[in-house]
Amino acid sequence: MRKLARMTTATNMHGVVPTFDMGDRLTKARKVAGLSQTEMAEAIDISRRSVGSYESGESEPKRHVVLAWAMATGVDGFWLLTGEAPDPDGPGASVLVRHQGLEPRTR
Repeated sequence: MRKLARMTTATNMHGVVPTFDMGDRLTKARKVAGLSQTEMAEAIDISRRSVGSYESGESEPKRHVVLAWAMATGVDGFWLLTGEAPDPDGPGASVLVRHQGLEPRTR
């Protein structure tokens, strides 16, 4: 059964900030990349059922699956994992570099 209202909000001095659970973030990343659940599954070598299960919040993906999701969609892996915008100078900045277009791969 799909949860209806998974987006929550937090209030800070700048107003209301929406927060999304892991399933919401994975779904948004897949849709931004223009991939169907089947295409996503093929891109990261998992079943379509697993994609649906992760997106619905039925099960939690392992870290390596989330990072593969980030690579396949071009969405930042730190955001997918935590829901927080990455600090460009933070500790994970060099770890989450992703391949895009014709740029050389970095590790």
